[in-house]
Amino acid sequence: MNNKTLIKKPNTLLIFIMCSVMTLLFCSVIQASEGEHGVEDTHDAEFVLMPDNMAQKMGVMTQSVNAGQLNITTTVYGNIVTDPASLSHIRARFDGMVTKVNANLGNKVKKGDTLAVVESNESLKSYPVAAPFSGTVIARHANEGELSNGQVLFSIANYDDVWAQLKIFPQQLSDIAEQQGVQLSVAGSSLETIIQHILPSPDEKPYVLAYAKIANTSGQWPVGAAIKGLVTINRADVAMMVPKTSIQEFEGASVVFVKEGDEYHPVPVTIGQQDSHNIEVLSGLHIADVIVSQNSYLFKADLEKSEAGHDH
Repeated sequence: MNNKTLIKKPNTLLIFIMCSVMTLLFCSVIQASEGEHGVEDTHDAEFVLMPDNMAQKMGVMTQSVNAGQLNITTTVYGNIVTDPASLSHIRARFDGMVTKVNANLGNKVKKGDTLAVVESNESLKSYPVAAPFSGTVIARHANEGELSNGQVLFSIANYDDVWAQLKIFPQQLSDIAEQQGVQLSVAGSSLETIIQHILPSPDEKPYVLAYAKIANTSGQWPVGAAIKGLVTINRADVAMMVPKTSIQEFEGASVVFVKEGDEYHPVPVTIGQQDSHNIEVLSGLHIADVIVSQNSYLFKADLEKSEAGHDH
């Protein structure tokens, strides 16, 4: 009995020693691996896994990285004003009494319509006061029984064409000239047009006024509305550019999410010039890389959520 007991004890001790050594060796390998790779490799290993069908449902859009051209702009502000050629202040040809009024404030009239009838003081004959063009009556100063006496009886405006009146301050003037392109926007509407005239401002204001004509048959550019203009002052060819919507700030760096199969990797990038839509990438990406162009914030949020979970 004693001999059997002596044999079992050395075997138990041996097994315990071997397990302890293997555990120590395993732990040292993990620590060495972490020490060798460091933080940078850990960052590179971060990615979000999302199948294509799920990405489509989430509104994720992708595109390839390409070379392109940036439209460098400067921002100006102003208002919509009436086209001077489409505004008329109507008077009677001869002094006399207004005997009839056919038009009222807000009425739509056509060219040649009779707005009022005036009886001449000299001939005592009546003659019509007609609309010089089609438009809207925006002011009425004529009433039956009154004397015309050279006063403005009606004002008519046609808003099918209006003008953008933009303020150009001295520090911008060297970059802006007639025939330059400008993107105008108001209340969700936008269009591309050109600056046609640059004129001194009235009353010695500290700016000049730039004018760009706008087709307004849709009525989306109401007179008096405040507008924003982006004037193209330079064009720059760049080796790589991506949409501004693809850039996210993550872990203190500007990143773009690169798609590799179903994996989306945050890649730090160095950015350069930008315009209203696109931004130059100086380093971090390669031509033809597939990047997230819309809704990239979803991947940033997912990574930040994951990191927050690890912190706890």
